[in-house]
Amino acid sequence: MTIHKMKETTFKEATLAEWEQVAIKSLKGKTLESLSTKTLEDIILKPLYSLADFADIPVNQIEIIRQATTNANWLVSQISIGNSSEEVLAEIKESLEKGNDVIHYTLQNSHAWEASQLEELQSLTKIYPVYLDITANQAFLHNFTDLKGCVIGASTNDISNTRTFFLDGTSIHNAGGDAVSELVSVLVQADVIATEKTIDQVEGKAFVQFSVDSNFFMEIAKIRAFRVLWQAFGEAYGKTEISAIPVHAETSLRSFSALDPNVNILRAANSALAAVLGGADSVTTHPHDLLTGVNQTSKRIARNMQLVLKEETHIGRVLDAAGGSYYLETLTKELVEKAWTLFLELMKEDTSAVREAKLHERAAIKWEQQLEALSKRKKSLIGTNNYANPEDELDSEIISTDYKRLAEPFELLRKAFKANSLNAAIIPYGVLKEYKPRMDFVSGYLVSLGISPVVAQENLKPFDLQKWIDEQHINYVVFVGNDEQTAGLVPALLNEKLSVPMDVAGKFDEYEDWLDAGLSGRIFAGQSLLDKGKELLALAQGGNSHDNA
Repeated sequence: MTIHKMKETTFKEATLAEWEQVAIKSLKGKTLESLSTKTLEDIILKPLYSLADFADIPVNQIEIIRQATTNANWLVSQISIGNSSEEVLAEIKESLEKGNDVIHYTLQNSHAWEASQLEELQSLTKIYPVYLDITANQAFLHNFTDLKGCVIGASTNDISNTRTFFLDGTSIHNAGGDAVSELVSVLVQADVIATEKTIDQVEGKAFVQFSVDSNFFMEIAKIRAFRVLWQAFGEAYGKTEISAIPVHAETSLRSFSALDPNVNILRAANSALAAVLGGADSVTTHPHDLLTGVNQTSKRIARNMQLVLKEETHIGRVLDAAGGSYYLETLTKELVEKAWTLFLELMKEDTSAVREAKLHERAAIKWEQQLEALSKRKKSLIGTNNYANPEDELDSEIISTDYKRLAEPFELLRKAFKANSLNAAIIPYGVLKEYKPRMDFVSGYLVSLGISPVVAQENLKPFDLQKWIDEQHINYVVFVGNDEQTAGLVPALLNEKLSVPMDVAGKFDEYEDWLDAGLSGRIFAGQSLLDKGKELLALAQGGNSHDNA
């Protein structure tokens, strides 16, 4: 085909109805609704978004978001840490030389700042903006006469060019809350300040911080939704043209794991990109080994994530790069609607303390939902509940954080099984190609708990199987076969009274009868990893628990 013909080639515009017909055909009996998913925020995600969805977007939504910032670029705000003020100062200077844009520091009472160090820090604050947390000692602020940036924990709000009204979106996130809870928590805090002060003071002195997790599109929409909600908040207080306030984002530790920690690099990079696309004004990217102790290499990798985004993707040159996406605009709208509805409902309560308490109650429920989804593998945490590496060991102590972490229950199980080993075996029956999918599932399932099973020779007769169990010092086995093999051979093996507990892989109608005949339990898709792990841990410790059989 010539270039001329290619240019003249046209394609028939596909309709939504035509797409649905093709989709239904490919689903092989499943409904079109099966392609939709429900988020933690109770938002239904459709498999396809079109121009028709865009018709429901408020006409000023994109305009509000784009007017919230005049610069598509963002500030790299890596936190400087050290065991002393001398180390912190050295870290601040080095990070600024290597690409950091902000003096980001959380004051520690153990850091004794000398006059010469404070003088050097003061000279730096005249050049660079700050992001300081002085909650530990508010008097530290007296060392500075003029700061540009944001300060957490300040007792005075009279510092020029400095924002000191901190709207904390991270605490409810750390407690397990969803995006709606985080947004509403910020609005509730803003209402307290606006009531005590004035809306003008809030506008001029407030800033907000969000934790950004690896749920990519939801996190982009969360920051964009805040911009719209802030405008609505201002209007509710009679400020129809309220100015945007700075949004600081930090990569969340909720999905960080001490198991296979290198995957945390991907999680942090994903979160950082979401924060930037969402329109954050400054971003902190946590090092991947934060849970076990950072080093110079990991800090450099964390900082370079943002520098690579700046230099290689050119995102910093595009204002609201996510704007106009049918999916993201719809998600933004739905977050705004759900958050504003919940905010108005909470405002009926008498005090801000009651409102925050209700938000934490909601966060606790959302946290349990996340743990359940992770435990049943409806949500993946690579290296933890899926594709776990049996050679990963938690040799060092895990540093405590303010975050509830999804991987923590699995880390505890892995530690427990290291101290109480369970010699497990998979006993396969049938033909390899028929039982291999179940065998691989069981193997991956057990490895996620910290149990590394061995595989017996296939189709062992009861006598040979018992002999092998004794020789290998096995104390727990899982029968693996296709449906026919399992239904026929499990009762026969149970009649032989093996010397160790036996589970079966899969779900079968005869299961209750098999339990009566001596079966220990089962392993199947959709089962709680954590509940099964506790059951097997009791077995390893010498107990006999079938509560989750």
